[in-house]
Amino acid sequence: MAGPEHEVYVDTILKTIEDAAKVRGTGIAKRTHDYLATKMKEAKAVIALSGDRFAGFSYIETWGNKQYVTTSGLIVHPDFRGLGVAKKIKDMTFSLARTRWPHAKIFSLTSGAAVMKMNTELGYQPVTFADLTDDEAFWRGCEGCCNVDVLHRTGRKYCICTAMLYDPEEHLPAKIPEEVIERIKQLDCPPQPPLGGEKSPNSTTPLWKYQTADPLLYGKLKEFASHNRKNQTEAESILWGYLQRKQQGAEFRRQHIIGCFIADFACVPLKFIIEVDGGYHQLPEQQISDEERTKWLEAKGFTIVRFTNEEIISDINYVINKIKENIWKLQTNK
Repeated sequence: MAGPEHEVYVDTILKTIEDAAKVRGTGIAKRTHDYLATKMKEAKAVIALSGDRFAGFSYIETWGNKQYVTTSGLIVHPDFRGLGVAKKIKDMTFSLARTRWPHAKIFSLTSGAAVMKMNTELGYQPVTFADLTDDEAFWRGCEGCCNVDVLHRTGRKYCICTAMLYDPEEHLPAKIPEEVIERIKQLDCPPQPPLGGEKSPNSTTPLWKYQTADPLLYGKLKEFASHNRKNQTEAESILWGYLQRKQQGAEFRRQHIIGCFIADFACVPLKFIIEVDGGYHQLPEQQISDEERTKWLEAKGFTIVRFTNEEIISDINYVINKIKENIWKLQTNK
């Protein structure tokens, strides 16, 4: 995964892409230094290095309110071609796109036979330009290509590049009707109380305050939460020993479902969540997931505090003091 530290390679990447286009005699959608540098900072790019030498690169972008994703700019330096570098980069960008936006359609515009072959192996299908995003921001990127006049003359129906699309909903041997999917949801996830524990319109019985789960996902999430409670990590077990039975002046629940997420420890009345992070939380893809999760929970009014396994195991007093500080603040401001 490319990061901010790889910006030093951007100019080399741009020059390599330009030289390759000249050799093929085809056009390219020109990108700026800042554009590629931003992709690196946003964890939307993959770079291949051999020591300190640049070997290959590609990036991803979203369009149409994240309904479409492109994997673009795939390039391998001439000194490293024929070694399988392009395939590894393509696999990584494809996996990254599928992980971050699992329901998005992934498409590619390419004039290279090698890229077409890799796309086909991943499940892309040739399509018309009409099957691609109508996001004008994407098509403006083609204005820097020497073949853009072809795109204009054809009313944006086709050009020198071949359009290829991966549709996640099409990669099943049979299409399940929507009404059947809805029926399955109802069977797997029985109706649950509204979020936040409000009263039902026709009931005078108050619902429990801890009923915060997404009704459609509750069935499966409950299974995961139950499994997690039975298989606590060492750090989670230590911390729970200090949180249970209102020892810190607030009632916490373990592996509590909120929306479509499972919080390690949650005090729902105070909207206070404690997360215990293992080593995998340092992975770039997990950090992205954690950030999106945090934004959603904060938008719902929750305060999130994170501790690492090491902090809890080696200095539980520090951890408990931090928790007490947050409890006091939340109780004071309630």
